[in-house]
Amino acid sequence: MNVFNIPEEIHEIFRLAARFGKSWPWIEEYLHCFRSAPDKPLRATRVKIILEEIQDFLKDGGFPYDGKPHVVRSDAIHAAIKHVAQTNKTGFKNHNYMKKVAIDMNLKAIQKEEADQRARAGEAGKRDPNAPERLRRMIDGMGR
Repeated sequence: MNVFNIPEEIHEIFRLAARFGKSWPWIEEYLHCFRSAPDKPLRATRVKIILEEIQDFLKDGGFPYDGKPHVVRSDAIHAAIKHVAQTNKTGFKNHNYMKKVAIDMNLKAIQKEEADQRARAGEAGKRDPNAPERLRRMIDGMGR
């Protein structure tokens, strides 16, 4: 469907951009990191490849980094893209810097959630001081 008489690559970029939804402004800023210099634009084919790679990271729930697969939540990937975009760096050849940032952000988010969960469990124990003993009796009763 070439209604506007523009190259198919540009149509595909529009389609990919739409999939990012409200994250698009940061994705667009992140694309600037792949320019060889601040005044040099990216070719449409390169933009399309980069966007497809990001889509794959989000769809797959992670990516390979340092020869190992990493499971990374989409919110950590989006946060890493935003962080990297704000650095205003250029000359990126690949996503390795963003991947490292995403892995770190994912780990911090997991650690925070675990700490929050422990705190909630501790609060629950404070509300009912007999909870550990009752839980132990319940578990012992299930094993019979």
